[in-house]
Amino acid sequence: MIRPVARLALAALLAVPATASAQTGEALIKKLGANSPIANITFPADKSLNYKVAWDVTQGPEKPGALVSGFSVPANFLVMADEEGVPRRNVHLAIIVHGTATQSLLGREAYKAATGAENASIPLLEALHNAGVKIIVCGQALVNRKVSREGLLPFVQVANSATMARAVLAAQGYATFTP
Repeated sequence: MIRPVARLALAALLAVPATASAQTGEALIKKLGANSPIANITFPADKSLNYKVAWDVTQGPEKPGALVSGFSVPANFLVMADEEGVPRRNVHLAIIVHGTATQSLLGREAYKAATGAENASIPLLEALHNAGVKIIVCGQALVNRKVSREGLLPFVQVANSATMARAVLAAQGYATFTP
Protein backbone atom coordinates (compact mmCIF):
# COMPACT_ATOMS: atom_id res chain seq x y z
CA MET A 1 0.00 0.00 0.00
CA ILE A 2 1.37 3.40 -0.93
CA ARG A 3 1.09 6.23 1.60
CA PRO A 4 -1.07 9.15 0.41
CA VAL A 5 1.88 11.56 0.20
CA ALA A 6 3.95 8.99 -1.73
CA ARG A 7 0.96 8.44 -4.03
CA LEU A 8 0.91 12.20 -4.79
CA ALA A 9 4.65 12.22 -5.46
CA LEU A 10 4.22 9.17 -7.69
CA ALA A 11 1.42 10.88 -9.60
CA ALA A 12 3.58 13.97 -10.04
CA LEU A 13 6.43 11.86 -11.35
CA LEU A 14 4.20 10.09 -13.83
CA ALA A 15 2.64 13.36 -14.99
CA VAL A 16 5.97 14.95 -15.91
CA PRO A 17 8.25 12.18 -17.20
CA ALA A 18 10.82 14.48 -18.86
CA THR A 19 11.64 16.42 -15.70
CA ALA A 20 11.31 13.38 -13.45
CA SER A 21 13.88 11.39 -15.39
CA ALA A 22 16.32 14.27 -14.91
CA GLN A 23 15.89 13.99 -11.14
CA THR A 24 18.06 11.18 -9.82
CA GLY A 25 19.68 9.76 -6.72
CA GLU A 26 18.80 10.96 -3.25
CA ALA A 27 16.53 13.73 -4.57
CA LEU A 28 14.38 11.14 -6.34
CA ILE A 29 14.32 8.90 -3.25
CA LYS A 30 13.20 11.87 -1.14
CA LYS A 31 10.55 12.85 -3.69
CA LEU A 32 9.05 9.37 -4.13
CA GLY A 33 9.61 8.36 -0.51
CA ALA A 34 7.96 11.45 0.91
CA ASN A 35 5.72 11.00 3.90
CA SER A 36 3.77 13.13 6.34
CA PRO A 37 5.97 14.39 9.19
CA ILE A 38 4.80 13.22 12.60
CA ALA A 39 5.43 15.46 15.61
CA ASN A 40 6.18 14.13 19.10
CA ILE A 41 6.73 10.48 18.18
CA THR A 42 6.33 8.34 21.30
CA PHE A 43 7.52 5.09 19.69
CA PRO A 44 10.70 6.18 17.90
CA ALA A 45 13.00 3.99 15.86
CA ASP A 46 16.01 2.80 17.86
CA LYS A 47 19.03 4.40 16.18
CA SER A 48 21.33 1.64 17.41
CA LEU A 49 19.46 -1.24 15.75
CA ASN A 50 20.18 -2.70 12.33
CA TYR A 51 17.05 -2.66 10.20
CA LYS A 52 16.82 -5.44 7.61
CA VAL A 53 13.68 -5.29 5.53
CA ALA A 54 12.75 -6.87 2.20
CA TRP A 55 9.66 -6.24 0.09
CA ASP A 56 7.96 -8.44 -2.47
CA VAL A 57 7.11 -6.33 -5.50
CA THR A 58 4.82 -8.28 -7.79
CA GLN A 59 2.53 -5.71 -9.40
CA GLY A 60 3.78 -4.27 -12.67
CA PRO A 61 2.93 -0.83 -14.02
CA GLU A 62 -0.66 -0.02 -14.93
CA LYS A 63 0.52 0.59 -18.49
CA PRO A 64 3.89 0.14 -20.22
CA GLY A 65 6.19 3.03 -19.42
CA ALA A 66 4.66 3.79 -16.00
CA LEU A 67 6.60 3.56 -12.76
CA VAL A 68 6.11 0.41 -10.67
CA SER A 69 4.57 1.86 -7.50
CA GLY A 70 6.03 -0.86 -5.24
CA PHE A 71 9.54 0.46 -5.89
CA SER A 72 8.66 3.64 -3.96
CA VAL A 73 8.10 1.70 -0.72
CA PRO A 74 11.82 1.19 0.08
CA ALA A 75 12.38 4.85 -0.84
CA ASN A 76 9.76 5.74 1.77
CA PHE A 77 11.53 3.58 4.37
CA LEU A 78 14.84 5.33 3.65
CA VAL A 79 13.22 8.76 4.05
CA MET A 80 11.56 7.77 7.33
CA ALA A 81 14.80 6.25 8.68
CA ASP A 82 16.64 9.46 7.76
CA GLU A 83 13.97 11.57 9.47
CA GLU A 84 14.34 9.50 12.65
CA GLY A 85 18.11 9.80 12.59
CA VAL A 86 18.80 6.12 11.89
CA PRO A 87 22.25 5.98 10.26
CA ARG A 88 22.17 4.60 6.71
CA ARG A 89 24.82 2.06 7.74
CA ASN A 90 22.09 0.52 9.95
CA VAL A 91 19.53 0.26 7.14
CA HIS A 92 19.69 -2.83 4.91
CA LEU A 93 16.90 -3.13 2.36
CA ALA A 94 16.02 -5.52 -0.45
CA ILE A 95 13.35 -5.81 -3.11
CA ILE A 96 12.28 -9.24 -4.41
CA VAL A 97 10.66 -8.78 -7.80
CA HIS A 98 8.36 -11.29 -9.50
CA GLY A 99 4.96 -11.37 -11.15
CA THR A 100 4.06 -8.64 -13.61
CA ALA A 101 6.74 -6.33 -12.13
CA THR A 102 9.51 -8.58 -13.54
CA GLN A 103 9.69 -6.84 -16.92
CA SER A 104 10.32 -3.51 -15.16
CA LEU A 105 13.85 -4.67 -14.32
CA LEU A 106 14.83 -4.54 -17.99
CA GLY A 107 17.30 -1.92 -19.17
CA ARG A 108 16.31 0.87 -21.54
CA GLU A 109 16.76 -0.93 -24.86
CA ALA A 110 15.34 -4.28 -23.75
CA TYR A 111 12.30 -2.65 -22.13
CA LYS A 112 11.64 -0.48 -25.19
CA ALA A 113 11.93 -3.53 -27.46
CA ALA A 114 9.54 -5.52 -25.27
CA THR A 115 6.94 -2.82 -24.60
CA GLY A 116 7.48 0.01 -27.08
CA ALA A 117 7.77 2.45 -24.14
CA GLU A 118 10.46 3.97 -21.94
CA ASN A 119 11.06 2.28 -18.57
CA ALA A 120 10.04 4.90 -16.00
CA SER A 121 11.26 2.69 -13.14
CA ILE A 122 14.95 2.88 -14.10
CA PRO A 123 15.82 6.20 -12.38
CA LEU A 124 14.32 5.06 -9.07
CA LEU A 125 15.85 1.57 -9.32
CA GLU A 126 19.27 3.12 -9.98
CA ALA A 127 18.83 5.50 -7.04
CA LEU A 128 17.80 2.65 -4.73
CA HIS A 129 20.72 0.51 -5.90
CA ASN A 130 23.11 3.42 -5.29
CA ALA A 131 21.62 3.77 -1.80
CA GLY A 132 22.52 0.14 -1.11
CA VAL A 133 19.15 -1.54 -1.72
CA LYS A 134 19.48 -5.10 -3.06
CA ILE A 135 17.31 -5.68 -6.10
CA ILE A 136 16.60 -9.37 -6.64
CA VAL A 137 14.49 -10.99 -9.34
CA CYS A 138 12.84 -14.39 -9.24
CA GLY A 139 14.49 -16.67 -11.80
CA GLN A 140 11.24 -18.58 -12.23
CA ALA A 141 9.47 -15.33 -13.16
CA LEU A 142 12.15 -14.63 -15.76
CA VAL A 143 11.52 -18.02 -17.36
CA ASN A 144 7.71 -18.02 -17.01
CA ARG A 145 7.33 -14.45 -18.28
CA LYS A 146 9.97 -14.89 -21.00
CA VAL A 147 12.06 -11.95 -19.74
CA SER A 148 15.60 -11.97 -21.08
CA ARG A 149 18.19 -12.22 -18.33
CA GLU A 150 20.67 -10.47 -20.63
CA GLY A 151 18.36 -7.46 -20.82
CA LEU A 152 18.23 -6.91 -17.05
CA LEU A 153 19.70 -3.84 -15.42
CA PRO A 154 23.31 -4.71 -14.50
CA PHE A 155 22.82 -4.53 -10.72
CA VAL A 156 19.82 -6.90 -10.58
CA GLN A 157 20.62 -10.17 -8.81
CA VAL A 158 18.90 -13.35 -10.01
CA ALA A 159 17.60 -15.85 -7.44
CA ASN A 160 16.34 -19.34 -8.24
CA SER A 161 12.91 -18.25 -7.04
CA ALA A 162 11.25 -15.53 -4.99
CA THR A 163 10.67 -18.12 -2.28
CA MET A 164 14.37 -18.97 -2.13
CA ALA A 165 15.27 -15.26 -2.09
CA ARG A 166 12.90 -14.75 0.87
CA ALA A 167 14.40 -17.77 2.66
CA VAL A 168 17.98 -16.55 2.14
CA LEU A 169 17.13 -13.03 3.30
CA ALA A 170 15.21 -14.41 6.31
CA ALA A 171 18.27 -16.48 7.28
CA GLN A 172 20.27 -13.24 7.06
CA GLY A 173 17.84 -11.56 9.46
CA TYR A 174 15.57 -9.73 7.01
CA ALA A 175 11.84 -9.39 7.59
CA THR A 176 9.82 -9.60 4.37
CA PHE A 177 6.88 -7.25 3.81
CA THR A 178 4.45 -6.95 0.93
CA PRO A 179 3.65 -3.38 -0.12
